[in-house]
Amino acid sequence: MLTISTVRLLVLGSILRRGISHGYAVLSDITSWHADTWTNVKPGSVYHALNKLESQGMIKSINSEVNVKLGPSRKEYTVTKKGETEFEALLESALVSIDIQQLSAGVAFMDMLPRQKVIALLQQRRIEIERSIGFLKSLPTEERPSEPSMHPELVGIWVGYVENELATTERILAHVQAGKYVFKSEEEK
Repeated sequence: MLTISTVRLLVLGSILRRGISHGYAVLSDITSWHADTWTNVKPGSVYHALNKLESQGMIKSINSEVNVKLGPSRKEYTVTKKGETEFEALLESALVSIDIQQLSAGVAFMDMLPRQKVIALLQQRRIEIERSIGFLKSLPTEERPSEPSMHPELVGIWVGYVENELATTERILAHVQAGKYVFKSEEEK
């Protein structure tokens, strides 16, 4: 299930990448990123997020100076300082999240943080996943389970899923530590 924070992260990230953007451009960005394949973001949730972010002072609207086909001016947005702070908090939260949609959005924008910050967040995620694996492996199981949570196959599904999350986190972490990608404050020369 898509969380509100994931939509907020995608919307703020789109506007930050562009500098100034209108709602349709934000939706176009999210669509061109095929975010619908790694989140459940819908057009209505993007426009709802724009309205909510504006009412909360995270973005501010400015009237476009370009009239499209003599129509009304287009409402464009820019991210406020408060919105930048929110974006960074959402991004950091996404990079340690166990929710795959949040993590996906976090990875999509991780280059907007300093490399060392991303490394620290991924290391934190790895530690939490390792704890989860230890807990799951300690759960009691029964060959003839007296309740569903004690079914060995069910516990096996959980362990397998979380072990895969660990492997994914370690792979991303290794790439970032090896110098892959360009991060905030690293200028390409």
